[in-house]
Amino acid sequence: MRIVFDMDNTLVDELGATTRPGMVELLERLKAEKHTLILWTSSAKWRATAILKDHGLARFFSETRFREDYDPDNTGKPKDIREVKGDILIDDDPKPIAYLKTIGKPGFLISAFRQGAAPDPEELQRLYQAIAKAGSWWRKILA
Repeated sequence: MRIVFDMDNTLVDELGATTRPGMVELLERLKAEKHTLILWTSSAKWRATAILKDHGLARFFSETRFREDYDPDNTGKPKDIREVKGDILIDDDPKPIAYLKTIGKPGFLISAFRQGAAPDPEELQRLYQAIAKAGSWWRKILA
């Protein structure tokens, strides 16, 4: 599967200072299972690349989409994951997830990870299950 991740408040907190607890382990598991991971962020390239490097996250993503790549004027253009042949989007913002429903693509609305917050420890397990479900849905279509 081609799994698309948002960055801010999804992988890291709003300041880019802390990685969401359990996220590195999830990304490692997904890579080990041979999924293609794609980063799609509304952050500028300079900011996002620094955060990815600081937290050792760049190694997980084979493709990246920064604001300059899809919405250079920051007009709120939707994350149309069809542009990267994405199968599912993981994002903390309900707007991209709602947009995906209009184009028939699955998404997972993850709770926003904010500095100092304690995220639900079971949420990443629910995310993993949603990815597995989306994968089985695609396998049925391709069969």
